[in-house]
Amino acid sequence: MNADMRRRAVAIVSAALLVIVAVGAIIWAMLLPEPWRDVPYNATNGTGAQSPSGSEHPEFTGPDKYDLLNAWNNLHTGLGREVLEDGVVADDELAEVRTAYNECLSVYGLQAQPVDGGEGEVIVTVRGSIGSQEKNEIIRQCGVESDYVTLRDVASKDGGHPSLSVEMPGL
Repeated sequence: MNADMRRRAVAIVSAALLVIVAVGAIIWAMLLPEPWRDVPYNATNGTGAQSPSGSEHPEFTGPDKYDLLNAWNNLHTGLGREVLEDGVVADDELAEVRTAYNECLSVYGLQAQPVDGGEGEVIVTVRGSIGSQEKNEIIRQCGVESDYVTLRDVASKDGGHPSLSVEMPGL
């Protein structure tokens, strides 16, 4: 065999191996589960305990059903589950959750106040003093534990609430 034939044989073998590896990778990827396929209908909130309301997941429908299911799984309160149960977060429902959020903030001397003009809100210190890093952690923690962050995000997808252009560092 001359050198030219050897190079051609090596090229053909290399191309064949590359095709075999590519086909194998595609088959392997097809066998991976889709993220929503294994989500149980009555999944818990991740703590191993049944949801606070004791109810199963609502049957969300429409193009946002997986986003709503994800939001449901991230809720921490019975109030949050009541609000999201119908798949819509109304203005008055969001205001109720915002009240719970403010109650959490008030324990640390913080308060969410509307920005002039009614567009958004800002977190202010109403008593005591607190470092910015600690303040940001409290804002994040209260936003998550009160379900305000999750439901605010759902509400913003439902047509945009003007009160949702929130300035909350750390979230």
